[in-house]
Amino acid sequence: MLANKILKNLENGNYRIEYCEKCDCDFYWYEKDGNVVCDVVKYGGCYHETALIMDDLAGEIDEEISIGYKGIIATFNSYYGVSLQIGCNEQDIAFKIRRYIVNDTEIFRDFIANLSYPDARNELHEKRKGYALVDFLTKGDKKWKGMRFRQFC
Repeated sequence: MLANKILKNLENGNYRIEYCEKCDCDFYWYEKDGNVVCDVVKYGGCYHETALIMDDLAGEIDEEISIGYKGIIATFNSYYGVSLQIGCNEQDIAFKIRRYIVNDTEIFRDFIANLSYPDARNELHEKRKGYALVDFLTKGDKKWKGMRFRQFC
């Protein structure tokens, strides 16, 4: 039974925790009232979180649980907290796995370590926004060429 394997892996430390981020936003820089401003269009794929991964269970399926091909069991982000990423037919089993993750201080500490500080942010999002600004300043209106990047950050 996969539920028992997951719980046993949690007990034995047979998992890894990995930081994940994604950004598919578009950044539209333009001049307004003498300032450079940015409109951000988010398509729903902009996030940063940590993932609890069990490589040995990746792609496994039984009568009650299915685990994706990457072996991600749960994720944590500052907005939603801990979210199970497995398909589970039995709510009691899902609750037991989630409770184990949250109640085990060592797992939970490692799980939230990257995201539990006030200025945590999606670095990929910030980089892409900066690249879009540089692109705007170098290819955009001639009066902005030569301006220093740091003036707008």
